Amino acid sequence: MDYGRMVSRSFEIAWQYKWLWIFGMFAAATGFNLKFEYMLGISPSNPFDITMMENIDPKALIASYLGLLPLGIIMGLMGLFSTASIIDSVNRIERGGSYSFSSAFSAGVDYFFRILGLGIIFFVVTMVYFISVMLFIFLLSTISGLLAGLAGFILFIVSMVLGIAALQILSLAIRVIVLRSSGIIEAIGEGVQLVKLNFGKNTAAFFILLAFGFAFAIMIGIMWLILNFPIDTMIQAMHLTSLPAMMAALFIGLPITFVVGGYFGVFATTFMTLFYIELVEPKPESAYFPQPPQIDTDQ
Repeated sequence: MDYGRMVSRSFEIAWQYKWLWIFGMFAAATGFNLKFEYMLGISPSNPFDITMMENIDPKALIASYLGLLPLGIIMGLMGLFSTASIIDSVNRIERGGSYSFSSAFSAGVDYFFRILGLGIIFFVVTMVYFISVMLFIFLLSTISGLLAGLAGFILFIVSMVLGIAALQILSLAIRVIVLRSSGIIEAIGEGVQLVKLNFGKNTAAFFILLAFGFAFAIMIGIMWLILNFPIDTMIQAMHLTSLPAMMAALFIGLPITFVVGGYFGVFATTFMTLFYIELVEPKPESAYFPQPPQIDTDQ
């Protein structure tokens, strides 16, 4: 499997089809800098002063998070919708079919509820596993702290492996739903088989995407550090309250989120889509490394 080709092709598609950045911004779950220090009453001049946390009203803190909950839910749902849109578009682009913003939007609508159902199943399974592990360790701790610590270390390693497998199964199952128009159970079954039979390749794809994710996160972080001072200066000069401050930061940060976050969202979704296509439709080596023309030495 030529990972280098998939990475370069993903960058190429992400740059060439910029209208996909709209979907990529949500698919990458980049979010926005909502200036939490203003919501919580922390001085922006010294946000690391933890003594300021003593002055925070718990009711205001709870209200702030409850107020952000609908936004988080909307962003998550838009992420599922946008992922389906990008997957369908990449498939059309790679196969030379017709593609457009409307077709991408339509794909998001068509597969949204199946992907949502898939996500709910994986969330429930993850929570059941997590709670079971915590209860198991707690019961062991009542018998022996050393035994509980050893079991916790082993389960941590096991959970890391299972976590990579689960994320890859989820990612591949989403592509089964979109590209094969499959049902949820069928998609999970195919995803499990693809990971089971190609665990090494899936692990490599996971860490490649993780590495690029860190790189893009650092890039966004640097940009926010550059913009943080002018945003803080504007908010303090205008004496903005929590909600206007959030809206101002959102407005200023939107171009960064759209360009960098949107680009990475398209890249990441494209990479996993090409990875899935390669797993189910492997190309011969000659497709990557064409053989030189044969010379007839008999003449």
